[in-house]
Amino acid sequence: MPMTKLERFMAAIRGEDVDRLPVSVWLHFASEHLPGDETAQLHLSFMREYDWDYLKLMNDYRYQLPGVPAVTSEAHLRRFEPLPMSEPTFAQQLTCLKTLRAALGPGTPMIETLFNPLQTLVRGSGANAQRLVFEHPDAGRQALESITRTLIAYLDAIREIGVTGIFYSINGAVQPGKGGLTDQQFAAFVAPYDLRILEAAQGMVRVAHVHGFDLLFERVLGYPVEAFSWSHFNSAPSLAEARRLTQAALMGGINEAAVARQSTFDIANDIRMSVAEAGSRKLLIGPGCTVPPDMPRRLMKAAAQTVRQLGQGR
Repeated sequence: MPMTKLERFMAAIRGEDVDRLPVSVWLHFASEHLPGDETAQLHLSFMREYDWDYLKLMNDYRYQLPGVPAVTSEAHLRRFEPLPMSEPTFAQQLTCLKTLRAALGPGTPMIETLFNPLQTLVRGSGANAQRLVFEHPDAGRQALESITRTLIAYLDAIREIGVTGIFYSINGAVQPGKGGLTDQQFAAFVAPYDLRILEAAQGMVRVAHVHGFDLLFERVLGYPVEAFSWSHFNSAPSLAEARRLTQAALMGGINEAAVARQSTFDIANDIRMSVAEAGSRKLLIGPGCTVPPDMPRRLMKAAAQTVRQLGQGR
């Protein structure tokens, strides 16, 4: 008998038998300027058009800054305090999640996107905020602590809605010479906060999305997660290498950096080669990161069809 979407997703995460691999694709809907119920309708239409097996939510609402348009000084960092869930950043996304859960019912996996605290700060204020955190570490830790406590409160809120898991975007595990952080910076301003948030999410499916190219994957191998996502077509480790490094499930198969230039044959070939490399257990098909918003419909259909044909032995 065919599995439900939730059964298929959870079996793949656990490494159990599946009737076929779960597949999904995600892209930005330019939704920050929309209310949460409208954002939900965009997700819902996209989900229903392609009948994805799991819904990876986009979360484009930026973190509310403490009464300033941008973080430009040490004093601004010290103004951060934990935010309530009534703040628009969270209230609108929670409305989106509630609307989607009501529309989809309990049988569809919903994976909410969270950015780690340092990246949450950068997304809200700009890259200059990261430099200030490093230059004023005590004030920087105060800001990151406030954001961490807020995100942990957000985890409690999405649990109540029935969200299945989180897609936790980790920035900073890129080689320092390629735009990433030093080992010391990562150890001081990324890893401790990541671990607290991931531990608070225990019981949910935790997908660690290791963002960027030229990765130092060893920085995150000890993270308590059920799955890893990264741009494996464009950065080490390969899927085969990752199989040797971790017992967690792997998510991949679609090259988000090349897909806009690909044919239906190319995307199908990438998926088949990824399955051959990683094996069919503990594997979920998806892009290594967000695909371009103009990814052609024919390629979306080809991705879904390829995975379903694999499940039928074709």
